[in-house]
Amino acid sequence: MKETITEEGFTVRALFDLPQLKEAVLLGGETGLDRPISRINVMEVPDVVDWVRPGELLMTTGYPFKHDPEILVTLIAQLAGKGVVALGVKTKRFFDEVPKSAVEAANRHGLPLVELPPSTTFSDVVREVMERVLVSDSKDLTVLQGRVQRLSHVLLHGDGLHAYLNHLQTMIRNPVVLLDPHNRIAASSEAEPLCRDIAEEEWAKFRTEQTLETNVLQIGERSVRVHVAAVPDGQVRPYLMLILEYSADYGTVDTLTINWAGRLLGFEISNLLARKNIEAKYFDQFLQDWLAGRIVSTDDLRLRAEACGWPLDEADRYVAGVVSFHDRQSGVRELQELAKRLNWESDSRKSGAKWTVLEGELVVLFTMRQDLNNGPQVKDREPERVWAGLRALLQEQSASLCLGKEAGKQNEVSTSYRDAKRAAEIRTVCGLQEETVRYGELGVYLLLYRLLGTEELEEYQRMYLHPLLELDRKQQGSLLNTLRNYFECNCNAKETAERMFVHYNTINYRLERIKSELGLRLDDPETKLLLHMAIKSGDIA
Repeated sequence: MKETITEEGFTVRALFDLPQLKEAVLLGGETGLDRPISRINVMEVPDVVDWVRPGELLMTTGYPFKHDPEILVTLIAQLAGKGVVALGVKTKRFFDEVPKSAVEAANRHGLPLVELPPSTTFSDVVREVMERVLVSDSKDLTVLQGRVQRLSHVLLHGDGLHAYLNHLQTMIRNPVVLLDPHNRIAASSEAEPLCRDIAEEEWAKFRTEQTLETNVLQIGERSVRVHVAAVPDGQVRPYLMLILEYSADYGTVDTLTINWAGRLLGFEISNLLARKNIEAKYFDQFLQDWLAGRIVSTDDLRLRAEACGWPLDEADRYVAGVVSFHDRQSGVRELQELAKRLNWESDSRKSGAKWTVLEGELVVLFTMRQDLNNGPQVKDREPERVWAGLRALLQEQSASLCLGKEAGKQNEVSTSYRDAKRAAEIRTVCGLQEETVRYGELGVYLLLYRLLGTEELEEYQRMYLHPLLELDRKQQGSLLNTLRNYFECNCNAKETAERMFVHYNTINYRLERIKSELGLRLDDPETKLLLHMAIKSGDIA
């Protein structure tokens, strides 16, 4: 069946000849099938009538009337009054079927009402329809061809992204914004001052709401229609090109221009990402060598850092960290993918954390830059803040971030890494569950860890720990746990009772049993120290 292109142009009837709409169904409004389509639009906003234009084919998922499909009856009358030539509705997503009353309204107003297949991709339909509309006007085709050639020339001669967006802005007479996967923006010259009034969360909505065709953005006191096109760059989270219909009407040739501009930019971004992947591997190797202490010369360190695009500042301080998983250790490949996601997120949040996989473990290096706005305590706890923000990426895995001592000089980073590894070992042996474990705050655990396996520690445990364990076994109670909580509550029996949810007299009874059986005074500072150390030694036994 041949597509219908009459003297008036591409008609509504011709829609059913398109491969993307071969399963579409005409529900009503048959008398309007021979009306020509001059443009196409996709809208998902409640006040859609305020934005449509004569000769327009309107498509929707039905989101604006998902709670009340009967709204379609009033909408059809309003669209017909505005000169819209057809309405395409995708069912099965927000509502199951078009109401009969809407079909009757379509017949009454002569507005073709088309049920689109659930698999319809709006961007493909927009491209196909616009190309066929353009076939009827050789003048527009010439304009489009000239635009594509000029945009190709800009990319081939390496004029840069800003020049590309400015060329595009001149062609379509509207500001252009490019949104990267981190929701950071690159803007044409006219778009830059407009973007200053737009909050970050507004840009994020273009992704989270999954409405990638046309939307509305509030800029100051003005509502502006925004046409959105995903750049085909092969990424799971692609770049988005946003055209702000701010200065002029967005026409048919403009739609196809953006379509071609997105394709060309997709090729350029794909090449850029390939280069970045190579640079990332080089940077990853540099970071591993730095942490492991394989870069001996300070000059070599600085040269390699600059080659990686990371000039080092003498005033910066560093803290290395090792992620210690509580349940199971992930495989190297899994950790490498996790490191990529963490680096992506860190870059997005500008946290200054660099992640890699070293010696089979997930490792991070924090850069502590000078901060004149916040005090030293805020900066010193920066790793904890960053870790708290990134924990969600581990999903259900339970883990602690083990931190080494701060490195005040660049050549001390490897020492910080070794301390972080030792902290991770101690965390595992001692069963510590804290979110972050700092090597400098391990206290007695560090001392006991160094004594692990020695005759001296075994003798100490025989003298103080084993009698406590034997007493607990005989009493079939929780005397050892009571003593632990008693020490943690600074020897306050009342507070201990509240923590353990038992009666105050119960705590006193247990403490008396311990003193009686061991023959030790719990009010003696040295005795308390010996017993407390015995309990701690049991944690790492």
